[in-house]
Amino acid sequence: MPVTPIRVHLADADPFLRLGLERMLEASPDILLEQVTENGTDAAEAAVSAKPEIVLMESSITNVGSLEATRRIRAHAPLTKIVIFSAIHDIETMSRSYSAGAHSYLAKSSIATDLAPAIRLIVSGNEIFSKPANASNFSEHPTRKYELQTQFLRQANPRDKRLLIALAQGKTNSQIASILHVSEGTVKAQIAKLMEPLHIQTRVQLAVLVAQAGLLEQNKVSLSLSVGLARPTTPRA
Repeated sequence: MPVTPIRVHLADADPFLRLGLERMLEASPDILLEQVTENGTDAAEAAVSAKPEIVLMESSITNVGSLEATRRIRAHAPLTKIVIFSAIHDIETMSRSYSAGAHSYLAKSSIATDLAPAIRLIVSGNEIFSKPANASNFSEHPTRKYELQTQFLRQANPRDKRLLIALAQGKTNSQIASILHVSEGTVKAQIAKLMEPLHIQTRVQLAVLVAQAGLLEQNKVSLSLSVGLARPTTPRA
């Protein structure tokens, strides 16, 4: 049975990089490169019209920037997943993209070998954020601090993980309070408590770290296992 290809739009102003990406995508039989644009305005209009599964957009595109283009696409094609790729991947830049609605953020250094696998993972519901290389609020050993941050989140207790996952999924404090059966004030206080040892200031930064720590993916696996292990009950006569 033929597999329906993943419909992808590419937006990049650099003709040389764009050509290389086109060739990489066209070499994958399960990926259909449906549209190529050179600026944010055209990228947003094409995506809103065709509603592809993936929009792969370079962060520095002009006319309309990648953040505004992302907002326009999210507003009118909410099922389309936007993937930003860039040579810059500090945590502040990634946080702004995440806040605008990007589903994933890839470093240019990784897409030469990992682009097609990344697209498959993203379409399957995963979020991928390349490791920040030089975040300004990191210490003199940024990679080590990043590892400590994600390790801290992975070692959180089950209740805190539920809070973190809900936050990263975009839920409000009120919605999280309802899920955890606590007050909204308790949720707000716990978020602040979790952010303090991570040395971050915004919930968007926290959401990015949650995604990078793999908690969203772990949650999907847990749900899949729960569904798989659940057995239908047979009504008694």
